[in-house]
Amino acid sequence: MSQSNIIIKLKNDAEAVYAFPNKKKEFFIDLFNASPNYLPQAKIRIEGPPEVKMLVKSEWYGGVPAGQSKRRLYSIIPKEEGIFQFTASLTSKTRPIIDIPFEVRVGNVAVTPLLSKPPTTPNATKVMQKINCPYCHELIDDDASFCPHCGSSIQQKLEESKKDGKDTKFCTKCGTELPIDAKFCAKCGTKLK
Repeated sequence: MSQSNIIIKLKNDAEAVYAFPNKKKEFFIDLFNASPNYLPQAKIRIEGPPEVKMLVKSEWYGGVPAGQSKRRLYSIIPKEEGIFQFTASLTSKTRPIIDIPFEVRVGNVAVTPLLSKPPTTPNATKVMQKINCPYCHELIDDDASFCPHCGSSIQQKLEESKKDGKDTKFCTKCGTELPIDAKFCAKCGTKLK
């Protein structure tokens, strides 16, 4: 959690505070002054929903020298399970500086991981159909260029039938060569497109 040259974060760079319902939870918030200037009388106040009782909700960090950090302890008692949004507000001499959000996760709650890039929709998967090779009649994928069983070129067979002037097509199920105007396979009865 950071903004410009003032960094506010949970101890050990934790992504959230983890707690149990009706149990006191203590956690630290670190304040690091990365600016070249002294930060006078810094105070952090946490605010959250009413489902979480705050025992210690604000702490004075005093003055924080340039390049130094200070840590203070906060206490809460969550009343129920859930994921709750909190804000840590940093002020100095009653002047607001920054507000930083963080989460309190209470009990067994499912957390959706944050992605570094926007989610993409998965590509539509093509349904693979099987056909019979026009040479060996073994089952192969309908988009295969070569038969994995006999090694024959499926495309070559189609091109040869066109070169020969034959108006033929092949059954998509059994691979039988048929007249171009056939609506059903004479061997297996499959309806043709």
